[in-house]
Amino acid sequence: MSRMPYFILLVLAISFSDQALAQQVSGMFERPLPARMVVLYGTTGSEHPPLDSTAIQPDGRFTFGKTFEAPGFYQLGVNDSDRVDIILDPLEPAVEMAFHGIPLQRNLSVITSGENQRLWTYKGLSRQAQERASAIQQERLGASPLDTGLIRRLDREESALRVSLRNDLDSLAMLAPNGQFAFGVAVDHRLDAAIPLGRDSIREAFDFADPRTLRSAAFSKAVVTYLQSTAVEYEFSLHDACDSLLQFAERNAACWTYMRHHLVDIFATYGPDDLAQYLVDRYVVGAGSLYPPDPTLLEIAAAQMRMAIGAPAPDIELVRPGIKDTTMLSDVWPKHDHTAIFFYSSTCDHCHEQMPGLRQVVADELPEHFQLIGIALDATEEEFFATIAEESITWPSYTRLMGWGDQGAKDFNVKATPTIFVLDRQGRIAAKPRDHDELRAFLDKN
Repeated sequence: MSRMPYFILLVLAISFSDQALAQQVSGMFERPLPARMVVLYGTTGSEHPPLDSTAIQPDGRFTFGKTFEAPGFYQLGVNDSDRVDIILDPLEPAVEMAFHGIPLQRNLSVITSGENQRLWTYKGLSRQAQERASAIQQERLGASPLDTGLIRRLDREESALRVSLRNDLDSLAMLAPNGQFAFGVAVDHRLDAAIPLGRDSIREAFDFADPRTLRSAAFSKAVVTYLQSTAVEYEFSLHDACDSLLQFAERNAACWTYMRHHLVDIFATYGPDDLAQYLVDRYVVGAGSLYPPDPTLLEIAAAQMRMAIGAPAPDIELVRPGIKDTTMLSDVWPKHDHTAIFFYSSTCDHCHEQMPGLRQVVADELPEHFQLIGIALDATEEEFFATIAEESITWPSYTRLMGWGDQGAKDFNVKATPTIFVLDRQGRIAAKPRDHDELRAFLDKN
């Protein structure tokens, strides 16, 4: 039976008669207090930069000194990682929250703010739906493939669950159709409907220059799906797609600067390298830069240029657990036409997927022509040596057992695993293949 009537009464109990153009954020924590400070985080696409912080008083109360005028999705948090989503809408004069324990998400009440009542009503309904969906999945796993009646019943239940949750969401949005919650719901619905239809439909459905969309997760979703919908019909298809996205965002400075940062970060992390370099050359340090880059973007751009094709590779120390003697990378690269450094992690599924192909590349190449070196971003000897045994790794592998704190990974600006660099005999970066197939293609040509 639907629980919506209860929630609607809860939401309607909040007064909307007193409207203002800015919003005060306050609340209280029950004892024991979880922290000394509470932080308000903004939302810029997929990022959540801290905007303000305030002390939690001995009685548990807190009030932010600033008022906030920009509508959108924000976060309140303690201890850095314990956070809850909130909506700020200047049409409401105040947001007041109460926290009854940790984690905050499971222990909150909205005292004042219809927008946040709707948000957290939906989150509660969504949590219930997820629990029921998980139970259906468990029942499905235990069902006999021959029990078609049970399977059909479970299919109907799953479908009804999705429809019910969608209807509940729409009902909540209709309670205040001009509010930020309803705006976010409408944007997400339009985007979801457009994605299967392709890139042009995404462009028509989503305004990349609306700062309200920037202060939600929908902005990054729209950017990524637009890129994914781009048919790579010629060499510069993705270059043109990035140009278009930046053009779409031009009407708003905040949207354009975030779009630039987001695109550079995506392609500097995942490649292709030439596209990351194009974005840096044109939009960060070139004539296409409409606004000065922020320090973080400059760091990304500097790292991209430092690790560009043709640049000298950093010389790093190669360390193996249980062996005192170490080797410098510069002692290795002069001995082979090409030396590939394979950064991986034993807990990375994509890394394991690459290993059979890499084994074959190593087997097919002459040692004087090619040497592969593995650098594991592992934390324990057990996982490091277990992967070597399980994957029958035949190439030299090293690790400092520092995970992502590995200095070599930092020097090579590794942001994701697997990552492969190919060096020539002079220690210059010759290629950055994305997988074993691209590595083989490079070696075949060189």
